[in-house]
Amino acid sequence: NPNYIIAPIRVEISSKATGRIRARKVDYVQPNEVMLVKYPLVFRVMERTNFFEKRETWQLTDIFKSPMVPMLVLPIFFMLVLPKIKDMQDPETKKELDDASKMMSNPQMPDMSDMLASLFGGAKKPKNTKKL
Repeated sequence: NPNYIIAPIRVEISSKATGRIRARKVDYVQPNEVMLVKYPLVFRVMERTNFFEKRETWQLTDIFKSPMVPMLVLPIFFMLVLPKIKDMQDPETKKELDDASKMMSNPQMPDMSDMLASLFGGAKKPKNTKKL
């Protein structure tokens, strides 16, 4: 029946001259186990057939499960909270951070793009200048 799920029963008829008939329950986990069913066969309905799955409802917590939320919230958190944490630090740590930022702005240090260009650019070819 297309509207109900019924427990599976297998009917076996022997191929010998006797033609013995037996019915047994189908067990997919242990197929060698035989559980005989007596005649007349009585089929019991296990449940009603569900052809469609119920649509999942939208919940507010689905927003927090999205991977885009940390990508949007963390930068905002860092922009708002880290400057306040930096101001609360002791003077020694503040001085070290200022010294590190001054070192990074040092004009004598090579630029990162120049360093990568010289690293991956290959050897410079010497110019041949001949005077006539």
